[in-house]
Amino acid sequence: MTGFWAMAESQLRVVMSRPMNLVTGVVNPLMWLVLVMVPRLDTLSPDQATRAFTGVLLASFWGSSLWSGAGIIRRERQSGTLAVSFTGRLSPLSVLVGKTLGGVVYDTGLILATNTVFVLAMGIQLSVASPAALAVGLATVVAGGVASSLMIGACLMLTKHAFQLTTAVGAPVLLFAGTIIPYDQLPQWIEWIGSVLNISWLQRFLASTATHPDWTCWLIAVAISLAYAALGAWALDVLLRRARKDATLELG
Repeated sequence: MTGFWAMAESQLRVVMSRPMNLVTGVVNPLMWLVLVMVPRLDTLSPDQATRAFTGVLLASFWGSSLWSGAGIIRRERQSGTLAVSFTGRLSPLSVLVGKTLGGVVYDTGLILATNTVFVLAMGIQLSVASPAALAVGLATVVAGGVASSLMIGACLMLTKHAFQLTTAVGAPVLLFAGTIIPYDQLPQWIEWIGSVLNISWLQRFLASTATHPDWTCWLIAVAISLAYAALGAWALDVLLRRARKDATLELG
């Protein structure tokens, strides 16, 4: 476990030094908060404010995870450090999960801090009927973020166009997840597509903590996140087998 936490700490130091993480963790959430809250300040109820707060949190987190957590394999491959990272004493999966956890914790904390400072500065009142449920939801965001990043990072690296695909999937998921624009304002078929996204169910759960926590949504989010993690582990295994047998990655 010492090695695992060392991986998390090393990645935490990396993301803390990257200007891109300040953009995704501060600039992006502020932009979304201004767009979804400021025009409605006079009519925004505490329940609506909570939904907007959590929606911006998840939307911003999705954007940051694409370039932070999910981009770990891509960046290490480009920098030539993939072999060193994945051929040590720790298993490649432990290395990747540890590093992803470090990036996800930093991104989530930075976005949450940005959102909190904004609502306090603007005097926006949130409604939280169950602080414990909200805490569980936020912890699940971190765990689900690790699972999503693992899946996306490993699966995209199986292709030759990882960077282009990373760019392409960003905006559509924001729409299908119902984070910024609620499903009741979108065509029903979008909600059907969004049902396979863990952040869609996390948003429903986090928004429900304003009144009565919907634990069914939480369970679905956890189940989808576990499926993501399994798919990511499989994709990483395929990636490493290709590297070792077919020399498609520079692992020596």
